[in-house]
Amino acid sequence: MEIAEIVMNPVRQRIFQYLLVHETATVKEIRKALPDVPSASVYRHVKILAENSLLSVVSENRIRGTVESVYKLNEDALTIDDADGATVQMVLLNTCASFAKYFSGGDADPRRDMLLMTSCTLRLTDEEFANFLSEINQTAVKYMGKDESNGSKTRQILLISAPVYGQAEQPDDKDKVNL
Repeated sequence: MEIAEIVMNPVRQRIFQYLLVHETATVKEIRKALPDVPSASVYRHVKILAENSLLSVVSENRIRGTVESVYKLNEDALTIDDADGATVQMVLLNTCASFAKYFSGGDADPRRDMLLMTSCTLRLTDEEFANFLSEINQTAVKYMGKDESNGSKTRQILLISAPVYGQAEQPDDKDKVNL
């Protein structure tokens, strides 16, 4: 199984998210955080991630004759050399497929579901851009750690940064689209 295929699974992405916020977790803790995912599926996804070295066991708890593993993200394994852009293309195709599924489901209501698509061009130094990304990450982590509550909905946020080639003029409002 290719690394991109492994990490693009929505359940595995939620497991990553949980571990990004909480740093370590047992399968039991992950199951509790993903109540809509069957227990057998959580175990299977954690096993796939561990077998592919994306999760590592950092400790073990002995409970009544059984061993419960404590997992952590293996951040080195998540660093992907993507010089040919295959992983980025897979992410984009997966996102397109999600939108196609949403719009073909018969109950699409972008306003109700607060669908957002925006594009803007930033002119920043590498240091300013790193600060920008850090601020976005801090905000995302703040909300990723929020427990599920009555009325909460699962939403996926995808942020892509891409170089702009051959664009000498200043960006203007026509570059921004909100749905």
